[in-house]
Amino acid sequence: MHNSVFKLVTIKEVKEIYPFLVEREGFDYFEEWDEQDFFLVANQDVDFEGNFYLDLYEDKEKKWLCKLLNLLLKGIDTLRIEGVLINGNFSTNGTIINAEGDYGPYVFIAGNVNCQSMLLGGSYVEIKGNVRAQEVVMTSYNHGNFKCDGVIEAPVFIVEDHYTTFAERKNKLFYYNDRADDFDTENECEYDEVSGEDIISIELRKHLDNPLIETFEELKRELEFGELILKQNNPPAKTYEYWRGRVLSNYRDLKLVPKEFKTEELCNLALNITYHALPFIDKSLITFEFCDKLIGKDGFAIQVIPDEFMTKELCFKASENGTMLRLIPEEYYSEELILLVFKNAKHQPDINDVPSAFITESLLKEYVKIGKGLWLDKACKENEIDKLSILKQVIDSGIEYLDTVFGNHFSKEIVDYAFSVYGGKNKEEWSKYVQKYKIKFERLELSEYL
Repeated sequence: MHNSVFKLVTIKEVKEIYPFLVEREGFDYFEEWDEQDFFLVANQDVDFEGNFYLDLYEDKEKKWLCKLLNLLLKGIDTLRIEGVLINGNFSTNGTIINAEGDYGPYVFIAGNVNCQSMLLGGSYVEIKGNVRAQEVVMTSYNHGNFKCDGVIEAPVFIVEDHYTTFAERKNKLFYYNDRADDFDTENECEYDEVSGEDIISIELRKHLDNPLIETFEELKRELEFGELILKQNNPPAKTYEYWRGRVLSNYRDLKLVPKEFKTEELCNLALNITYHALPFIDKSLITFEFCDKLIGKDGFAIQVIPDEFMTKELCFKASENGTMLRLIPEEYYSEELILLVFKNAKHQPDINDVPSAFITESLLKEYVKIGKGLWLDKACKENEIDKLSILKQVIDSGIEYLDTVFGNHFSKEIVDYAFSVYGGKNKEEWSKYVQKYKIKFERLELSEYL
Protein backbone atom coordinates (compact mmCIF):
# COMPACT_ATOMS: atom_id res chain seq x y z
CA MET A 1 0.00 0.00 0.00
CA HIS A 2 1.40 3.38 -1.01
CA ASN A 3 0.00 5.77 1.57
CA SER A 4 1.46 8.79 -0.18
CA VAL A 5 -0.92 8.55 -3.16
CA PHE A 6 -3.82 9.70 -0.98
CA LYS A 7 -3.95 13.28 0.24
CA LEU A 8 -6.48 15.30 2.19
CA VAL A 9 -7.64 18.16 -0.02
CA THR A 10 -10.12 20.83 1.03
CA ILE A 11 -13.44 20.97 -0.79
CA LYS A 12 -12.54 24.48 -1.91
CA GLU A 13 -9.43 23.14 -3.64
CA VAL A 14 -11.31 20.15 -5.07
CA LYS A 15 -13.75 22.54 -6.76
CA GLU A 16 -10.86 24.52 -8.23
CA ILE A 17 -8.76 21.55 -9.39
CA TYR A 18 -11.65 19.31 -10.54
CA PRO A 19 -14.39 21.79 -11.57
CA PHE A 20 -16.30 19.08 -13.49
CA LEU A 21 -17.27 17.48 -10.15
CA VAL A 22 -19.40 20.45 -9.15
CA GLU A 23 -21.95 19.51 -11.81
CA ARG A 24 -22.15 15.84 -10.74
CA GLU A 25 -25.52 14.85 -9.32
CA GLY A 26 -24.29 13.57 -5.96
CA PHE A 27 -21.71 16.27 -5.31
CA ASP A 28 -22.76 18.26 -2.20
CA TYR A 29 -26.24 16.81 -2.70
CA PHE A 30 -27.77 18.55 0.32
CA GLU A 31 -25.63 21.70 0.00
CA GLU A 32 -24.31 21.23 3.52
CA TRP A 33 -20.60 20.93 2.87
CA ASP A 34 -18.14 23.42 4.28
CA GLU A 35 -15.41 24.40 1.83
CA GLN A 36 -12.82 23.84 4.56
CA ASP A 37 -13.87 20.22 4.94
CA PHE A 38 -12.01 17.55 3.00
CA PHE A 39 -11.90 14.98 0.24
CA LEU A 40 -9.58 11.99 0.29
CA VAL A 41 -7.88 12.38 -3.09
CA ALA A 42 -5.58 10.27 -5.27
CA ASN A 43 -4.68 12.05 -8.51
CA GLN A 44 -3.43 8.90 -10.26
CA ASP A 45 -3.98 5.17 -10.63
CA VAL A 46 -4.09 3.39 -7.26
CA ASP A 47 -2.90 -0.15 -6.54
CA PHE A 48 -4.10 -0.84 -3.00
CA GLU A 49 -3.41 -3.66 -0.54
CA GLY A 50 -6.31 -4.88 1.63
CA ASN A 51 -9.87 -3.71 2.23
CA PHE A 52 -10.74 -0.13 1.30
CA TYR A 53 -13.24 1.47 3.69
CA LEU A 54 -15.70 4.18 2.72
CA ASP A 55 -17.40 4.54 6.13
CA LEU A 56 -14.90 7.17 7.20
CA TYR A 57 -17.00 8.40 10.13
CA GLU A 58 -16.88 5.14 12.09
CA ASP A 59 -14.29 4.53 14.85
CA LYS A 60 -12.74 1.42 13.27
CA GLU A 61 -12.41 3.13 9.92
CA LYS A 62 -10.90 6.24 11.51
CA LYS A 63 -8.06 4.09 12.85
CA TRP A 64 -7.59 2.62 9.38
CA LEU A 65 -7.57 6.11 7.89
CA CYS A 66 -4.94 7.26 10.39
CA LYS A 67 -2.59 4.55 9.14
CA LEU A 68 -3.41 5.39 5.55
CA LEU A 69 -2.51 9.06 6.01
CA ASN A 70 0.07 8.73 8.78
CA LEU A 71 -2.01 10.91 11.10
CA LEU A 72 -2.76 10.76 14.83
CA LEU A 73 -6.26 9.59 15.78
CA LYS A 74 -7.05 12.86 17.54
CA GLY A 75 -6.15 14.62 14.29
CA ILE A 76 -8.67 12.55 12.33
CA ASP A 77 -11.39 13.27 14.91
CA THR A 78 -11.17 16.97 14.13
CA LEU A 79 -11.55 16.46 10.36
CA ARG A 80 -14.71 16.03 8.33
CA ILE A 81 -14.17 14.05 5.14
CA GLU A 82 -17.08 14.42 2.75
CA GLY A 83 -15.77 12.59 -0.29
CA VAL A 84 -13.31 10.25 -1.97
CA LEU A 85 -11.84 11.08 -5.39
CA ILE A 86 -9.61 8.73 -7.38
CA ASN A 87 -8.66 10.40 -10.62
CA GLY A 88 -7.61 7.19 -12.36
CA ASN A 89 -8.03 3.43 -12.06
CA PHE A 90 -8.41 1.76 -8.69
CA SER A 91 -7.30 -1.79 -7.90
CA THR A 92 -7.31 -3.65 -4.59
CA ASN A 93 -6.97 -7.28 -3.57
CA GLY A 94 -9.51 -6.61 -0.79
CA THR A 95 -13.13 -5.52 -0.60
CA ILE A 96 -14.46 -1.98 -1.07
CA ILE A 97 -16.75 -1.53 1.94
CA ASN A 98 -19.54 0.96 2.59
CA ALA A 99 -21.49 -1.10 5.14
CA GLU A 100 -23.46 1.84 6.58
CA GLY A 101 -26.81 1.91 4.80
CA ASP A 102 -27.93 5.37 5.84
CA TYR A 103 -25.03 7.54 4.76
CA GLY A 104 -21.48 7.70 3.44
CA PRO A 105 -19.11 9.98 1.55
CA TYR A 106 -19.49 11.01 -2.08
CA VAL A 107 -17.21 8.80 -4.18
CA PHE A 108 -15.95 9.48 -7.70
CA ILE A 109 -13.57 7.13 -9.54
CA ALA A 110 -12.52 8.29 -12.99
CA GLY A 111 -11.32 4.91 -14.28
CA ASN A 112 -11.84 1.19 -13.84
CA VAL A 113 -12.18 -0.68 -10.55
CA ASN A 114 -10.77 -4.12 -9.76
CA CYS A 115 -11.45 -5.68 -6.35
CA GLN A 116 -12.24 -8.86 -4.46
CA SER A 117 -15.79 -7.67 -3.72
CA MET A 118 -17.71 -4.43 -3.44
CA LEU A 119 -20.37 -3.64 -0.81
CA LEU A 120 -22.15 -0.30 -1.16
CA GLY A 121 -24.79 1.24 1.12
CA GLY A 122 -25.52 4.89 1.85
CA SER A 123 -22.77 6.51 -0.21
CA TYR A 124 -23.28 8.20 -3.55
CA VAL A 125 -20.76 6.36 -5.77
CA GLU A 126 -19.96 7.11 -9.40
CA ILE A 127 -17.48 5.02 -11.42
CA LYS A 128 -16.75 6.14 -14.96
CA GLY A 129 -15.14 2.88 -16.07
CA ASN A 130 -15.82 -0.81 -15.56
CA VAL A 131 -16.07 -2.73 -12.29
CA ARG A 132 -14.53 -6.15 -12.11
CA ALA A 133 -14.89 -8.14 -8.87
CA GLN A 134 -13.49 -11.56 -8.07
CA GLU A 135 -16.58 -12.48 -6.06
CA VAL A 136 -19.51 -10.16 -5.33
CA VAL A 137 -20.83 -6.71 -6.14
CA MET A 138 -23.66 -5.89 -3.72
CA THR A 139 -25.58 -2.64 -3.28
CA SER A 140 -28.04 -2.46 -0.42
CA TYR A 141 -30.69 -0.12 1.01
CA ASN A 142 -32.41 2.84 -0.58
CA HIS A 143 -30.43 5.71 0.92
CA GLY A 144 -27.48 5.23 -1.42
CA ASN A 145 -26.83 5.60 -5.12
CA PHE A 146 -24.43 3.76 -7.42
CA LYS A 147 -23.81 4.70 -11.02
CA CYS A 148 -21.36 2.77 -13.22
CA ASP A 149 -20.87 4.00 -16.78
CA GLY A 150 -19.26 0.72 -17.78
CA VAL A 151 -19.66 -3.02 -17.20
CA ILE A 152 -20.30 -4.70 -13.83
CA GLU A 153 -18.39 -7.97 -14.10
CA ALA A 154 -18.64 -10.28 -11.08
CA PRO A 155 -19.73 -13.89 -10.49
CA VAL A 156 -22.46 -12.55 -8.16
CA PHE A 157 -24.24 -9.20 -8.55
CA ILE A 158 -26.97 -8.24 -6.05
CA VAL A 159 -29.03 -5.04 -5.97
CA GLU A 160 -31.17 -5.01 -2.84
CA ASP A 161 -33.52 -2.01 -2.73
CA HIS A 162 -30.78 0.34 -3.93
CA TYR A 163 -30.54 3.00 -6.65
CA THR A 164 -28.08 1.24 -8.96
CA THR A 165 -27.51 1.91 -12.65
CA PHE A 166 -24.95 0.48 -15.07
CA ALA A 167 -24.33 0.18 -18.79
CA GLU A 168 -23.85 -3.57 -18.95
CA ARG A 169 -23.30 -6.58 -16.71
CA LYS A 170 -21.55 -9.97 -16.84
CA ASN A 171 -22.52 -12.29 -13.98
CA LYS A 172 -22.02 -15.98 -14.58
CA LEU A 173 -23.29 -17.36 -11.23
CA PHE A 174 -26.08 -15.16 -9.89
CA TYR A 175 -27.91 -11.86 -10.54
CA TYR A 176 -30.68 -10.31 -8.47
CA ASN A 177 -32.07 -6.78 -8.78
CA ASP A 178 -35.28 -6.14 -6.87
CA ARG A 179 -35.12 -2.39 -7.49
CA ALA A 180 -35.58 -3.01 -11.23
CA ASP A 181 -37.58 -6.21 -10.66
CA ASP A 182 -34.92 -7.88 -12.79
CA PHE A 183 -34.06 -11.46 -11.86
CA ASP A 184 -34.82 -15.01 -12.86
CA THR A 185 -37.63 -16.71 -10.95
CA GLU A 186 -35.28 -19.20 -9.32
CA ASN A 187 -33.24 -16.30 -7.89
CA GLU A 188 -36.17 -14.77 -6.02
CA CYS A 189 -36.16 -14.57 -2.21
CA GLU A 190 -38.75 -16.41 -0.15
CA TYR A 191 -40.42 -14.78 2.84
CA ASP A 192 -40.20 -16.76 6.09
CA GLU A 193 -43.23 -16.06 8.30
CA VAL A 194 -41.55 -17.37 11.47
CA SER A 195 -38.45 -15.17 11.34
CA GLY A 196 -39.98 -12.35 9.30
CA GLU A 197 -36.92 -12.49 7.04
CA ASP A 198 -36.51 -12.81 3.29
CA ILE A 199 -34.57 -16.04 2.74
CA ILE A 200 -32.18 -15.89 -0.19
CA SER A 201 -32.65 -18.38 -3.00
CA ILE A 202 -31.17 -21.84 -3.14
CA GLU A 203 -29.52 -20.78 -6.40
CA LEU A 204 -27.37 -18.28 -4.50
CA ARG A 205 -26.81 -20.40 -1.40
CA LYS A 206 -25.42 -23.30 -3.40
CA HIS A 207 -22.51 -21.09 -4.44
CA LEU A 208 -21.70 -19.89 -0.90
CA ASP A 209 -18.92 -21.47 1.13
CA ASN A 210 -20.96 -21.21 4.34
CA PRO A 211 -24.31 -23.04 3.91
CA LEU A 212 -25.68 -21.38 7.08
CA ILE A 213 -25.97 -17.99 5.38
CA GLU A 214 -29.69 -17.47 4.66
CA THR A 215 -30.30 -13.73 4.33
CA PHE A 216 -28.82 -10.76 2.53
CA GLU A 217 -28.07 -9.20 5.94
CA GLU A 218 -25.89 -12.19 6.82
CA LEU A 219 -24.23 -12.04 3.43
CA LYS A 220 -23.49 -8.34 3.95
CA ARG A 221 -21.78 -9.10 7.27
CA GLU A 222 -19.44 -11.50 5.48
CA LEU A 223 -18.59 -8.87 2.90
CA GLU A 224 -18.15 -6.29 5.67
CA PHE A 225 -15.44 -8.52 7.13
CA GLY A 226 -13.78 -8.70 3.72
CA GLU A 227 -14.27 -12.45 3.52
CA LEU A 228 -14.06 -14.69 0.49
CA ILE A 229 -17.52 -16.25 0.39
CA LEU A 230 -17.80 -18.31 -2.80
CA LYS A 231 -17.02 -22.02 -2.87
CA GLN A 232 -15.24 -21.69 -6.18
CA ASN A 233 -12.52 -19.54 -4.58
CA ASN A 234 -11.71 -22.03 -1.79
CA PRO A 235 -11.84 -19.62 1.17
CA PRO A 236 -9.31 -20.41 3.93
CA ALA A 237 -10.56 -22.60 6.81
CA LYS A 238 -11.72 -20.67 9.86
CA THR A 239 -10.73 -21.46 13.45
CA TYR A 240 -12.57 -21.38 16.75
CA GLU A 241 -10.72 -18.18 17.65
CA TYR A 242 -11.94 -16.61 14.44
CA TRP A 243 -15.57 -17.41 15.26
CA ARG A 244 -15.12 -16.29 18.85
CA GLY A 245 -14.04 -12.88 17.56
CA ARG A 246 -17.00 -12.74 15.18
CA VAL A 247 -19.47 -13.53 17.97
CA LEU A 248 -17.91 -10.88 20.21
CA SER A 249 -18.32 -8.42 17.36
CA ASN A 250 -21.93 -9.37 16.60
CA TYR A 251 -23.90 -11.97 18.55
CA ARG A 252 -26.00 -12.73 15.44
CA ASP A 253 -22.94 -14.33 13.88
CA LEU A 254 -23.44 -17.25 16.27
CA LYS A 255 -26.01 -18.47 13.74
CA LEU A 256 -23.27 -18.79 11.10
CA VAL A 257 -20.84 -20.79 13.25
CA PRO A 258 -20.24 -24.34 11.95
CA LYS A 259 -21.39 -27.10 14.28
CA GLU A 260 -17.88 -28.19 15.24
CA PHE A 261 -17.11 -24.72 16.66
CA LYS A 262 -20.50 -23.99 18.22
CA THR A 263 -19.48 -25.01 21.72
CA GLU A 264 -21.27 -24.38 25.01
CA GLU A 265 -18.59 -21.82 25.83
CA LEU A 266 -19.26 -19.89 22.61
CA CYS A 267 -23.02 -20.00 23.18
CA ASN A 268 -22.60 -18.70 26.73
CA LEU A 269 -20.34 -15.97 25.40
CA ALA A 270 -23.10 -14.80 23.07
CA LEU A 271 -25.74 -14.97 25.81
CA ASN A 272 -23.56 -12.87 28.10
CA ILE A 273 -23.79 -10.20 25.41
CA THR A 274 -27.58 -10.43 25.00
CA TYR A 275 -30.50 -12.80 25.50
CA HIS A 276 -31.37 -12.22 21.82
CA ALA A 277 -28.73 -14.85 21.04
CA LEU A 278 -30.94 -17.61 22.46
CA PRO A 279 -32.63 -18.50 19.14
CA PHE A 280 -29.17 -19.26 17.73
CA ILE A 281 -28.25 -21.66 20.56
CA ASP A 282 -28.34 -25.39 19.91
CA LYS A 283 -31.56 -26.77 21.40
CA SER A 284 -29.64 -29.46 23.28
CA LEU A 285 -28.08 -26.76 25.47
CA ILE A 286 -31.36 -25.08 26.42
CA THR A 287 -32.88 -26.15 29.76
CA PHE A 288 -35.37 -24.62 32.17
CA GLU A 289 -32.46 -23.63 34.43
CA PHE A 290 -30.82 -21.99 31.44
CA CYS A 291 -33.95 -19.93 30.73
CA ASP A 292 -34.41 -19.10 34.42
CA LYS A 293 -30.89 -17.66 34.55
CA LEU A 294 -31.49 -15.49 31.48
CA ILE A 295 -34.70 -14.03 32.85
CA GLY A 296 -33.02 -13.46 36.21
CA LYS A 297 -30.65 -11.10 34.40
CA ASP A 298 -33.28 -9.36 32.26
CA GLY A 299 -37.04 -9.82 32.25
CA PHE A 300 -37.20 -8.92 28.56
CA ALA A 301 -35.63 -12.32 27.84
CA ILE A 302 -39.12 -13.81 28.27
CA GLN A 303 -39.75 -13.00 24.59
CA VAL A 304 -37.17 -15.54 23.36
CA ILE A 305 -37.96 -18.43 25.74
CA PRO A 306 -39.04 -21.55 23.78
CA ASP A 307 -42.66 -22.56 24.38
CA GLU A 308 -41.70 -25.85 26.03
CA PHE A 309 -39.90 -24.01 28.85
CA MET A 310 -42.50 -21.30 29.41
CA THR A 311 -44.08 -21.47 32.88
CA LYS A 312 -46.00 -19.27 35.28
CA GLU A 313 -42.89 -19.18 37.45
CA LEU A 314 -40.78 -17.74 34.63
CA CYS A 315 -43.44 -15.17 33.77
CA PHE A 316 -43.52 -13.91 37.35
CA LYS A 317 -39.74 -13.81 37.44
CA ALA A 318 -39.73 -11.75 34.24
CA SER A 319 -42.27 -9.34 35.73
CA GLU A 320 -39.99 -8.85 38.73
CA ASN A 321 -36.98 -8.11 36.54
CA GLY A 322 -38.48 -5.57 34.19
CA THR A 323 -40.40 -6.50 31.05
CA MET A 324 -43.48 -5.57 29.01
CA LEU A 325 -46.84 -7.26 29.46
CA ARG A 326 -47.21 -7.88 25.71
CA LEU A 327 -44.12 -10.15 25.82
CA ILE A 328 -45.76 -12.55 28.29
CA PRO A 329 -48.18 -15.21 26.94
CA GLU A 330 -51.73 -14.15 27.82
CA GLU A 331 -52.51 -17.53 29.34
CA TYR A 332 -50.38 -16.56 32.34
CA TYR A 333 -52.07 -13.20 32.96
CA SER A 334 -53.55 -12.33 36.34
CA GLU A 335 -54.11 -9.02 38.10
CA GLU A 336 -51.18 -9.79 40.38
CA LEU A 337 -48.82 -10.42 37.44
CA ILE A 338 -50.04 -7.38 35.48
CA LEU A 339 -49.44 -5.04 38.41
CA LEU A 340 -46.06 -6.61 39.07
CA VAL A 341 -45.08 -5.91 35.45
CA PHE A 342 -46.29 -2.31 35.80
CA LYS A 343 -44.47 -1.73 39.11
CA ASN A 344 -41.15 -3.03 37.81
CA ALA A 345 -41.41 -1.73 34.24
CA LYS A 346 -38.38 -0.02 32.77
CA HIS A 347 -40.76 2.12 30.70
CA GLN A 348 -44.10 3.79 31.36
CA PRO A 349 -46.68 0.96 31.80
CA ASP A 350 -49.26 0.78 29.03
CA ILE A 351 -52.85 -0.06 29.99
CA ASN A 352 -53.53 -0.80 26.30
CA ASP A 353 -51.57 -4.04 26.74
CA VAL A 354 -54.16 -5.32 29.24
CA PRO A 355 -57.07 -7.41 27.86
CA SER A 356 -60.50 -6.02 28.81
CA ALA A 357 -61.20 -9.08 30.98
CA PHE A 358 -58.57 -7.83 33.44
CA ILE A 359 -59.62 -4.16 33.44
CA THR A 360 -61.19 -3.71 36.88
CA GLU A 361 -61.53 -0.78 39.29
CA SER A 362 -58.85 -2.21 41.56
CA LEU A 363 -56.40 -2.65 38.67
CA LEU A 364 -57.02 0.86 37.32
CA LYS A 365 -56.56 2.35 40.77
CA GLU A 366 -53.16 0.70 41.12
CA TYR A 367 -52.29 1.66 37.56
CA VAL A 368 -52.81 5.34 38.33
CA LYS A 369 -50.85 5.05 41.59
CA ILE A 370 -47.90 3.43 39.82
CA GLY A 371 -47.50 5.99 37.04
CA LYS A 372 -49.14 8.74 35.08
CA GLY A 373 -52.28 6.78 34.27
CA LEU A 374 -51.97 7.40 30.54
CA TRP A 375 -54.95 6.17 28.51
CA LEU A 376 -57.09 6.03 31.68
CA ASP A 377 -59.96 7.81 29.89
CA LYS A 378 -59.90 5.26 27.07
CA ALA A 379 -59.74 2.26 29.41
CA CYS A 380 -62.65 3.57 31.50
CA LYS A 381 -64.87 4.36 28.50
CA GLU A 382 -64.25 1.03 26.78
CA ASN A 383 -64.98 -0.92 29.98
CA GLU A 384 -67.81 1.30 31.29
CA ILE A 385 -65.96 2.23 34.48
CA ASP A 386 -66.38 5.60 36.18
CA LYS A 387 -63.06 7.46 35.89
CA LEU A 388 -63.91 9.88 38.70
CA SER A 389 -64.56 6.95 41.03
CA ILE A 390 -61.11 5.52 40.22
CA LEU A 391 -59.38 8.83 40.90
CA LYS A 392 -61.25 9.29 44.17
CA GLN A 393 -60.04 5.86 45.31
CA VAL A 394 -56.49 6.87 44.42
CA ILE A 395 -56.85 10.08 46.44
CA ASP A 396 -58.20 8.09 49.38
CA SER A 397 -55.04 5.93 49.27
CA GLY A 398 -52.86 8.78 50.56
CA ILE A 399 -52.12 12.45 50.10
CA GLU A 400 -48.84 11.58 48.31
CA TYR A 401 -50.91 10.43 45.30
CA LEU A 402 -52.14 13.98 44.73
CA ASP A 403 -48.95 14.45 42.72
CA THR A 404 -49.91 11.98 40.02
CA VAL A 405 -53.62 12.89 40.12
CA PHE A 406 -53.12 16.67 39.97
CA GLY A 407 -50.28 16.25 37.51
CA ASN A 408 -52.24 14.16 35.01
CA HIS A 409 -55.97 14.27 35.81
CA PHE A 410 -56.60 17.77 37.12
CA SER A 411 -60.21 18.96 37.22
CA LYS A 412 -62.55 20.94 39.49
CA GLU A 413 -64.25 17.73 40.66
CA ILE A 414 -60.91 16.23 41.63
CA VAL A 415 -59.80 19.34 43.51
CA ASP A 416 -63.11 19.56 45.37
CA TYR A 417 -62.88 15.94 46.44
CA ALA A 418 -59.21 16.13 47.40
CA PHE A 419 -59.90 19.22 49.52
CA SER A 420 -62.74 17.47 51.28
CA VAL A 421 -60.34 14.67 52.25
CA TYR A 422 -57.15 16.58 53.06
CA GLY A 423 -57.95 20.29 53.15
CA GLY A 424 -58.83 20.21 56.83
CA LYS A 425 -56.67 17.57 58.46
CA ASN A 426 -53.51 17.94 56.33
CA LYS A 427 -53.43 21.69 55.75
CA GLU A 428 -49.66 22.02 55.51
CA GLU A 429 -49.25 19.13 53.03
CA TRP A 430 -52.33 20.24 51.11
CA SER A 431 -50.83 23.72 50.72
CA LYS A 432 -47.65 22.29 49.17
CA TYR A 433 -49.64 20.62 46.39
CA VAL A 434 -51.72 23.74 45.82
CA GLN A 435 -48.56 25.81 45.37
CA LYS A 436 -46.95 23.19 43.11
CA TYR A 437 -49.96 23.18 40.78
CA LYS A 438 -50.88 26.85 41.24
CA ILE A 439 -50.98 27.51 37.49
CA LYS A 440 -53.59 24.79 37.00
CA PHE A 441 -55.69 26.17 39.86
CA GLU A 442 -55.55 29.63 38.29
CA ARG A 443 -56.38 28.28 34.83
CA LEU A 444 -59.61 26.71 36.16
CA GLU A 445 -60.32 29.80 38.27
CA LEU A 446 -60.17 27.84 41.53
CA SER A 447 -58.95 30.87 43.44
CA GLU A 448 -60.83 29.86 46.61
CA TYR A 449 -58.13 27.20 47.17
CA LEU A 450 -55.17 29.55 46.72
